[in-house]
Amino acid sequence: MDPNEKNTTSHIDTIERMNTSEQGAPLKHVNSANEEIVEHLQNTGEEVGMTFRTIMAATSMAMCYNAYLFTLLIPPAILSFINSELGPSRSYTWIVISWNLGGAMLVTIGGRLSDIFGRRWFFIAGAGTLVIGSIVSATGQSIPQMIAGGAIFGAGSGFLEMSFGAVQEIVPSRYRHVTIGLFDASSVIAQIMPLVAWVIIKHTGNWRIAYYVMIAFQALNLILLWVFYNPPSFKEKQAIHGKTKRQLLAEFDWIGLFLFVAGCTMFIVGLNSGGSLNPWTSAATLCPIIIGFITLVGLGFYEAYGNLKEPLFPPRLFRAMRHFTVPMIVMAIGGMQYYSNATLWPRLSQLLYASDEISKGLYSEVLPLGSIIGGIVVAFSKKIGHQRWQVTLAVALQTACVGAMSTATLDNPARSIVLTFFISLCTSINLLNGMVLVGFGIVYQEDIGTAAGLAGTSRLLAGAVATAIFSNVTNNKYASTLPGSVQSNVASFNLPSDVLTQLTAAARLGTAAAYNAIPGITPTIQAAATLANKQAYLAGAHLSYQVALAFGLCGVIAAFFIPSVDTRKYTKKTVAVQQADRKALEEKKAQGPGV
Repeated sequence: MDPNEKNTTSHIDTIERMNTSEQGAPLKHVNSANEEIVEHLQNTGEEVGMTFRTIMAATSMAMCYNAYLFTLLIPPAILSFINSELGPSRSYTWIVISWNLGGAMLVTIGGRLSDIFGRRWFFIAGAGTLVIGSIVSATGQSIPQMIAGGAIFGAGSGFLEMSFGAVQEIVPSRYRHVTIGLFDASSVIAQIMPLVAWVIIKHTGNWRIAYYVMIAFQALNLILLWVFYNPPSFKEKQAIHGKTKRQLLAEFDWIGLFLFVAGCTMFIVGLNSGGSLNPWTSAATLCPIIIGFITLVGLGFYEAYGNLKEPLFPPRLFRAMRHFTVPMIVMAIGGMQYYSNATLWPRLSQLLYASDEISKGLYSEVLPLGSIIGGIVVAFSKKIGHQRWQVTLAVALQTACVGAMSTATLDNPARSIVLTFFISLCTSINLLNGMVLVGFGIVYQEDIGTAAGLAGTSRLLAGAVATAIFSNVTNNKYASTLPGSVQSNVASFNLPSDVLTQLTAAARLGTAAAYNAIPGITPTIQAAATLANKQAYLAGAHLSYQVALAFGLCGVIAAFFIPSVDTRKYTKKTVAVQQADRKALEEKKAQGPGV
């Protein structure tokens, strides 16, 4: 039999098995979900090894990861400078929030569509979109234009975040852990950018230069993708499913897509408008949250019972409960704890410990440092084994450190730095192991883009919930504590009530102009009010860290149900062979076994 014919036949057989499984009929010779997964992994892909093309394709995926981190990390670092020049505006935080809208939705949409049509052009479209977003933002003349730039960043980044799944399918299965670990460690390029941005602003006073740097990096990423990333094309995938693009588009789950986009948009917009643009109890906040949540729940039932030919979220993924669903839940919970610190640490460190722009930038690098070291640890995860206990211990230690941060003090920055580092380190160990577990937890590797997309969306939605909760808890506690803290610190000065009110407002703003506007202000009184402001914010942060403990405890319990990777899944086969490698392999097969 011709090698190509044999390969096509095996793929068609896979699809027939997939459809049979989707309809609920039992598969022959399969005793459990794990055995089914092992069987498919051992019979999917080709043994091509770590070729030059494979290494360069993995490098291009690492560049994509850095490219989307650029858009995630640089804007928040310089947000105040942007608002100062182009604002002031109450909606300036939407420069960052708009990223979540695109990112949370398109990572799943792109993952599902690229599973069906091939990934190359989705990644190239995402990289090109980030170039456009960088140009729009670098030339921004208003806050609305910068918000538009943020939304474009989110759209492009949603496609590029598929790299978590794509990088696993282009290397032999036995190298997935080390690849995903080094993949994350490579993010050191993007992770130092907040510090670089602070240095640029300190020496030039021009925040736009940070965006010009981003333009150059995004363009380089686009070039590397174009040259080195050539996964299976639509023609190769068509050999599997035997359908034209028109047929696939006609069968695609457009209703599910609409419900997903509508639900995510309303839910995220509602969460992020609460407490900032609108009160939490207002209809403008509650209606989008409630309607969005109900829409997403309805989407789940529609996908499960709608008898769809090409569902947006194939129900077969969720049937491997311990292998797919539970790791995704643990990742989401771990992400919520991480976001509690990611929300609090920048403000906490800058207000309590930092003295100038450079020190602010250095403090902001504590979280990235933990993430990078975590990636290096995960590179050895296969060697260590027992991924269940790796994740469980990471979540437990993360939870303990979050709890310890609720005792942070003004005079001990070293302890806060160490605890924050370990929170980030443990998050990285949890999330990266979770990504590999999800990749190994699906029966059909053809679904890895959808699986990685779902993991990304759940993490981002959980992050949006966490950010809203912890910001609200911190701000409310801070607002209620500040007046009493100011009054206590300046009690010996016997200030009249109207001056105390002005002093409290000045402490909240923290600017020299606000303090100078108070009659009879002295350096001693100002210092006491400044200290009161720090104490009040610290009280708010303490409460948020205590709330985060509850999520951590749920994560520890869930992690107990994660299975370790069955070593039979560490095969020599590559699921998505680069086109040039496949051509070389087929030529070698055609020449016969003696060549």
